[in-house]
Amino acid sequence: MPNAPQDWTASAVAITPGFETSGDPFKGVSGDFDGMGISCGALQWNIGLGSLQPLVRAAGKPVVLAAMPTFGAEMWQACSGSIRDGLAIVRGWQNGTTLKALAKSELRTLMGTPEMRTQQQIRIDAVADTAYRWADRWANTRNGTQASKRLFCWFFDVATQNGDLEGLTPQAVKDFIALNRPDKVDDLICDFLASRTGTSGHVTDANKNGALWRNPAGAERLEVLCMSYLRSKTSNPRWRHVVLNRKGAIAFGKGWVNSSLYDFSSHGL
Repeated sequence: MPNAPQDWTASAVAITPGFETSGDPFKGVSGDFDGMGISCGALQWNIGLGSLQPLVRAAGKPVVLAAMPTFGAEMWQACSGSIRDGLAIVRGWQNGTTLKALAKSELRTLMGTPEMRTQQQIRIDAVADTAYRWADRWANTRNGTQASKRLFCWFFDVATQNGDLEGLTPQAVKDFIALNRPDKVDDLICDFLASRTGTSGHVTDANKNGALWRNPAGAERLEVLCMSYLRSKTSNPRWRHVVLNRKGAIAFGKGWVNSSLYDFSSHGL
């Protein structure tokens, strides 16, 4: 099977990391807001899951020390020992869950080096090929067609953030749409979002998306919006609306995520 088209991958890399970081996604860096210590790069590889350490080791110690004159030795140590020790080290660079300015600056420099960009791209391409394979299989099973860019970007986000479909199938989506009527199923989804309560920004996003996503134009937008709703049902109930905000924004081509309005029309969504 051919690899994912490069322009599709470029859009996916702009969209998925863009929900968490701004600017160059390859240099994106965040602190311990999610218990992962630090998260770095286009796909937010982190210490807590052990996903960042292989990239750093592959780039090599000299690269780390040159890019991080103050924190490089500790960074190498954090990526060479146990996850527990690594978390303790990088948490020492933070005020609460916020990275201190110098540590963040040096991490951004490291992630932007040619060596780290190469390591990131290798892993991005692997995720993209997986997402392309999943999207193509979905389209073929559904009606004998090929993957679309919208499906690909949606599956790229699933592969990056959620792992897999948790058993979701084209037939399950088709049955869900038929049961709730094609002209009414969007109301069911939007009513769910509009009914979320609380003071968090994610709830506010959900309420806004509940108004924005009614009457989606096009069968594919509706299908992928329903895929987003059904996939969110298998998530932790506490975060279900957060998952739906993000996946639905890709489905619709526009949406509120993390208190910002994203418009993906420039990517053809």
